Amino acid sequence: MKSPRSLITAAAALMALPVWAFCAQQSAQNKKPVPSLTSDDVIADRPVQPAETAPADRPKTPEQSKPADASGKASAEEIAWREAVKKARKLADSTQRTAEDTELRVTELRNQLSASGQGPGDRNQTMNDLSATGDTLKRQRAEAREAANDLNKLLEDGRQKGFREEEGPSSVSKKGEPNEDYYRSKFSELNQALQDAERRVQLYQNRINELNQRISGNSRTGDNFYIGQLQQERDDAQHSLDQAREASQKTQADINALKDQAREAGLPPGIFR
Repeated sequence: MKSPRSLITAAAALMALPVWAFCAQQSAQNKKPVPSLTSDDVIADRPVQPAETAPADRPKTPEQSKPADASGKASAEEIAWREAVKKARKLADSTQRTAEDTELRVTELRNQLSASGQGPGDRNQTMNDLSATGDTLKRQRAEAREAANDLNKLLEDGRQKGFREEEGPSSVSKKGEPNEDYYRSKFSELNQALQDAERRVQLYQNRINELNQRISGNSRTGDNFYIGQLQQERDDAQHSLDQAREASQKTQADINALKDQAREAGLPPGIFR
């Protein structure tokens, strides 16, 4: 079994994932080993930012600018690309959320393991659940990385060809009336973004809490290099936490602004239910 120091060194270039350090002390009656940390457990899980599609003012080559027909409508290739991007984005988002939910479950189980009042049987069951959930998290994180990479490849391919993703509904219909579909779609999108941000606030706060415990636990060892690595990981987690909080606040403000816009357009509040 690897030592804690060798494990943290393997993860130094990466972001720590709180599957490590299932560190509750084992009672004299229960000496079952705690699941060990591997380098797979500390792979960074920050959501991969998709590559940007070509902005409106970016010059295009003649081949990129050439329309598929006289009307200038999207070509069959671009339409197929849009559908592929839509599916890839949905998969990337869902796999990322699934992995984050599982990470929260890992923290919950780890807290149960260190809680008092558990008998040997309870602790053994929690250990088994923790180990199984940790294995599931590794697999889900690999799936999330693969899905994000596939999405970015599609977006980069589209950028090079001058493709653009399909625009959502307009806030105003062709008749000049408020478009309820736009407001419902935008509200759903913002609500999901708010849930994602709030979940990540909890994730990064959990990481900071655990890293603080590890720093405190190693403060008397005199191993300044190891403690410095933990402090760097904590600083990274704090930065991500600050970003998640800002995203949550901004998204909530966007939701409020959308509701104000709908009200000024004369739409009933019920469209957001």
